[in-house]
Amino acid sequence: MQSEVPAPGSVRGRLRRRWGRRLAVPVVALVATSMATAGYIAGASASSATPRASDPLTFYFVSHGCPTDPFWPPVWNGAADAGKQLHVKVDILHITAAECGSTAAEVSLLQTAIAAHPAGIATTVTDATSFSSVLKTAAKDGIPVVVFNSAPTANGKPSSTNPFLAYIGQQNYSAGQGLAQEAVREFGLKAGAKVVVIDHEPTNISLNQRLQGVRAAFKVVGITPTVINTSDNISQGASIVGAYFTTHKNLAAVLTLGTTGTDEVVQAMSSSGTHQKIGAMDLDSSTLSYIERGIVAYTVDQQPYLQGYLSIVELFLDATEGAAPVPISTGPVFLTSKNVRALSKYVAHTGF
Repeated sequence: MQSEVPAPGSVRGRLRRRWGRRLAVPVVALVATSMATAGYIAGASASSATPRASDPLTFYFVSHGCPTDPFWPPVWNGAADAGKQLHVKVDILHITAAECGSTAAEVSLLQTAIAAHPAGIATTVTDATSFSSVLKTAAKDGIPVVVFNSAPTANGKPSSTNPFLAYIGQQNYSAGQGLAQEAVREFGLKAGAKVVVIDHEPTNISLNQRLQGVRAAFKVVGITPTVINTSDNISQGASIVGAYFTTHKNLAAVLTLGTTGTDEVVQAMSSSGTHQKIGAMDLDSSTLSYIERGIVAYTVDQQPYLQGYLSIVELFLDATEGAAPVPISTGPVFLTSKNVRALSKYVAHTGF
């Protein structure tokens, strides 16, 4: 999906001369407010944002987000809200439904963004090597890049192979560890327990990192989980999982690595007539409902709205103030039936 494509132009020096330092106090206050919440934010009204310049800055926001995955609207809404509040243009690019899971498709979108030579780019990086060339091109052209949601390394740090300025998101390896550790506590899992993990995007490096964390945490207690690879097609994934449930009884727990996998498991339980103990990853309106209804015990949330919102704020501060982007951890946050009800307003606001 693409909105306006800006005309090519220079970036840092000219942008900083154009905007000067008149935005420092309001924008820093905005970031301080965002960070002080240490959790969910609803965002300030657009009327409280700083005055616009004669020519608004343009930022590109590129992701592997599949249009059918309910996880992604809050991410895109966060980026769009930041753009409105800061009076800048944010062009949001994501793959099509037919391209779900395609690394090449996202790389192509990133090339489009670089060709426009914007004030900055926020992107996901779902593979350790496929994005290297385009990221190096952006660096060579002087285009600031921040990475959100999915980073090429477990610690989220840039490298000479994949150069970028900062990572905004959760540490996926530790989130996977937390997913497994919570399952041990919540379900009373013991050594040798039969546990299944649903991976709906086997080629996504962030899900690989989560899975590595799950395996490491389970290894400590003597559990070796079975991994079922599905896809972003929920009906097809539910069919695969349902068939497994039918032939494998007495599972101690089923864990998912994202909202798509959670939907697949819930549909599979219905079609197979089975009941499973479920621990999930990520949050959307469906997962919220599953927790409220006792279908899912808990989920590990990475606060996607903040990933979109803060990515644009960091790029804006870099372009206007020369403030180097810094890593921001947006998770993991554990949500259960005890605390999830308080999020209903936030979920409605951010577009889950």
